[in-house]
Amino acid sequence: MSAKKTPWYTTAIFVVAAFMAWAPASAAVAHDNLSDAYPAADQVVTQVDAVVLTFSGELIDFSQSSFAQIQGPDGLFYETSCSTIDRNVLTTPVALGPSGLYSVVWTAVSSDGHPISEGYTFTYTAPDPSMSDSGWDLPACGNETTRVQPQLAGNTPTWPPPTGTTAPTPAATTPGRTEDAAGIVVPIIVTVVVVGAVIIVTTYVVSRMRRPRAEGSE
Repeated sequence: MSAKKTPWYTTAIFVVAAFMAWAPASAAVAHDNLSDAYPAADQVVTQVDAVVLTFSGELIDFSQSSFAQIQGPDGLFYETSCSTIDRNVLTTPVALGPSGLYSVVWTAVSSDGHPISEGYTFTYTAPDPSMSDSGWDLPACGNETTRVQPQLAGNTPTWPPPTGTTAPTPAATTPGRTEDAAGIVVPIIVTVVVVGAVIIVTTYVVSRMRRPRAEGSE
């Protein structure tokens, strides 16, 4: 008595299911990461013309969806213009102000279409405090025509802000910039699911068509 063979379509279904389980996991592992930065985290610098972030893979830019924001010890932003991308390098020109701790918050769309965000701090020591540049009330990206420099307008910023007020945060300017990236990832997932469903249905129909033939041959 010969052993009963496993139907070929059962194997096909198993392969499709395994692929669908593996695809999201492999995509998560493949996300690009920050590999180098200037200034680096916790570094003390005296001269900075641009914050340069280097990633492990090429970046994808959708209407300034990849950018960095540099905030000074006074709570103001010190990017002179929006970030630019050259393959895997994100460059943000800056004109720093007073000495102190500066934060870098960046968002980048990696080569697999997945948006990633992180941040770090560095310390800036101004060579000549009297020559420090003035900061802006909003980040550069998306606010080029609306942001102002409070110091030049005669308004000295209070930092931290008084109790009951809301401090300017990078998150307030970023909504919507990762929607384009999500628009790529979601269709990929949907496509994988649809293709898998089509294969399963097709194998089932073919198996049903072959069963009467097998029974007739007996």
